[in-house]
Amino acid sequence: MKSQLRICFILLVSIYGLFSAIVQAGGSDETLCPSKDFSKFLAAYTESSSVQEKFTNMPLKKTITVDAEPEPKQVITFLEKTQIVLPILPDEKHRTESGLKLQMVDNASGMVAVKLEKPDTDYQIIYIFKLSSCWFLDEVKDYSL
Repeated sequence: MKSQLRICFILLVSIYGLFSAIVQAGGSDETLCPSKDFSKFLAAYTESSSVQEKFTNMPLKKTITVDAEPEPKQVITFLEKTQIVLPILPDEKHRTESGLKLQMVDNASGMVAVKLEKPDTDYQIIYIFKLSSCWFLDEVKDYSL
């Protein structure tokens, strides 16, 4: 059983290495789009901080909910590259360990909204991706209190 797990781990590391090599194809600084198919793009985006860094529009619009009286209010900020903490979106392992669920909630032409939430809590973040030459994270809406 341990040897099977080791083999699976080695295969995953190899696949990740191959994917990284493909993304950095030709030794150029420009990263190739992981996929124009959003589901495939999202899988690559969540599993790699370098993909997140390259496929996030700057400045990144971030809306947060501030617990204020008498009602919570929305505050909008624009984050520069130096203000962003990676990963922006946690990978599958972290989501599973933290009890977080990720799902597409809106899929319009050229725009997809993805919701990250922790069931039975107020933790909810919406990530807005827009399609140009590839998919790019364009906005984050944090509704958590």
